[in-house]
Amino acid sequence: MKNSAKSVLVIYNPGAKRGKIEEIIPNIKKRLSLRYSPVDFMAGQTANGAEELAAQYADKYDIIVSCGGDGTLHQVVNGVAKSGHSPLIGILPFGTCNDVSRTLNIPKKLDKAIDCILRLNTTKYDVMFDGTNYISYSLAAGYFTPVSFSASSALKRRFGRFAYVLYAFKILFKSKFMPMTITFGEEKYNGKVAFILLMNGTSVAGFKLNKGEDLANNSVKLVVIKGANPFATFFRFLKLFMFGIKAVKKSKQVIVADISECEIKNPSNEAFAVDGEREEFLKKTITVTNQITFITK
Repeated sequence: MKNSAKSVLVIYNPGAKRGKIEEIIPNIKKRLSLRYSPVDFMAGQTANGAEELAAQYADKYDIIVSCGGDGTLHQVVNGVAKSGHSPLIGILPFGTCNDVSRTLNIPKKLDKAIDCILRLNTTKYDVMFDGTNYISYSLAAGYFTPVSFSASSALKRRFGRFAYVLYAFKILFKSKFMPMTITFGEEKYNGKVAFILLMNGTSVAGFKLNKGEDLANNSVKLVVIKGANPFATFFRFLKLFMFGIKAVKKSKQVIVADISECEIKNPSNEAFAVDGEREEFLKKTITVTNQITFITK
């Protein structure tokens, strides 16, 4: 499949590149056509348009390219995974943080990202499944999590990923501990949570948290910062985002585990960020499942 891939469908977010994505489509098509034919483009015009297109055409193209941010990629992954077919997935990153492309070392510069698709190096990649939808790289709640789905588009366009930092200060003192029951393997935590994160990959919100992670070992990383002394808890959170998971894993107030399944009971219905998008639930069981094949650097 990797060596014989010929056809490419690029599914793009029409709002990418400040709504000017269609101006550069001819250049993308010209370069990809050096190796592939046909090279087609389709816009995800509706809320779930990219997912619907990926599901509909997964059996008709060898490669499906997500052209947009992590939200577009989330939809493409869901469309492909739910289709029962397995085209390769490429990424042309035009989002704010582009966490999956950071994990895959795909450059943000367009020409270099196209080079990756032309070289066609690939890697397996674990995704999470909640019984309904697939999660590409992260599920999180607690400190700063609302930033990912609440920072305005205008703020993101102007300041890039630093928009998350600016918005974070706005909500800093509104953060609160959340009652949760988290069951993973033979272990269970029932208590206050300041921050919870399930992630596969190295990057969340543009920060490298998990360097050297195995992307296809049938597990993802669980990190739980327990609700304790407010100041000490907050500094543990800062330490996590400044120095990564390894810097906090020895703390008795932090749970770090590699898990293949996890049940989260969320009785206060706190909002989670699922691949950066807002979602509310009282209970969710996450399993690590279908490996996706991504084109990497």
